[in-house]
Amino acid sequence: MTAQYVERYGISIQVFLNGYSYKITDSDGKTVSYKEEGTVEELYSSRELSFPFTEYSLSFRTNECVLVPNAILKETLRRENAAEGKNEKPWEQERILRGILSEYVPIDDNRKTECIEVPAFDASIIYAIPDNPVLKAVSGALARECRPLPEIYIILEELHALKCHNRVIASYRDSLLSLAIAEENRLLLCNSFQAADFTTALYFIFSALKQYSLNPEVTTINFMTPLDDEKQMLLYRYFSGVEAIR
Repeated sequence: MTAQYVERYGISIQVFLNGYSYKITDSDGKTVSYKEEGTVEELYSSRELSFPFTEYSLSFRTNECVLVPNAILKETLRRENAAEGKNEKPWEQERILRGILSEYVPIDDNRKTECIEVPAFDASIIYAIPDNPVLKAVSGALARECRPLPEIYIILEELHALKCHNRVIASYRDSLLSLAIAEENRLLLCNSFQAADFTTALYFIFSALKQYSLNPEVTTINFMTPLDDEKQMLLYRYFSGVEAIR
């Protein structure tokens, strides 16, 4: 691979607990190359991530995030600013954002907290930047600075792009299940669950589908993370289709 080659392509990188994966896509969005699992050690012996790609996407897996409707978030920020007599830009109110996130997950005061809007669902994700050495190493290996985003943001973007009626996207790795469900463009669920094994992850998936009266037999489930043959065959017993989003 050469610098001239990658100038026409984009790269999407996902960081997890002990490694990373990536895919390279052309101008039409077609995947031309991907790596399912890489280690920090490989970053120092390979130049894969250091080429000057046209577009970059960097995400990390986390449960330290919350999706908040924009109307509620804006009202909360307005009320907090009015109470303190401040007139700062609302999206720069890191302390307030951290306070909102802390209502759902415990966050230390020194953790950097950010917010990104998801226009497709008229909501925003508040999230904490993890103290992950893999994320730091990958960020440092890139040819240019790239804002790291929580994986759930990528999941919601992919969910909105699906064309089916029942839309289900899941991601499972390192005992963490991330799950988003929608009926066409109506978001029903966006959450993460601690799941010690894949069987437990399936329990949460089926419980969510039952809660919203969605029939797996007429639903395709999409996975952001790799599935081995055994897991795929298990899913095919219940779902009409199983797709990998790469």
